[in-house]
Amino acid sequence: MLPAGFLGTRADLLMDLVLVSFIVILPAVCWSWWQARQGRYQVHKQAQLTLAAVLAVAVALFEADMQLSGGIFELTAGSRYAGTALLNGWIYGHTAVAILTSLIWVMLIVLSLRRFDKPPRPGAFSRAHRLWGRTGMVTMALAGFSAFPLYYYGFMR
Repeated sequence: MLPAGFLGTRADLLMDLVLVSFIVILPAVCWSWWQARQGRYQVHKQAQLTLAAVLAVAVALFEADMQLSGGIFELTAGSRYAGTALLNGWIYGHTAVAILTSLIWVMLIVLSLRRFDKPPRPGAFSRAHRLWGRTGMVTMALAGFSAFPLYYYGFMR
């Protein structure tokens, strides 16, 4: 578990790091998508693998610490919105979208590594890759944007 930081409790610090990672990752995902649109498929592949690894580490640290701290409802117990439909809706909604995004991204990475040539270039899987890639970008944006109200209602005292 990480020590408490100047931003508040350890959990608040980890939530801050996850939010910052979304602020960095969302534009980076868009940049990566642009690389593919420009035909720079190897750059796109490396960027996606790097982004997936960075976000996986950030989220894994946060999730591990959250579980060690008693879970999201324990961490948000001090909020004036604790137990309300508003906060619970943000918690469950964000969690559902984040899980969906993770499943899409992992599935797409695994299938893409198997179905695209090395080095990557357009092929039979390209159409499905574009569809699921765009879907993953939308769900990732939703997960990122839903984290902000969850953070506000759950962690701002």
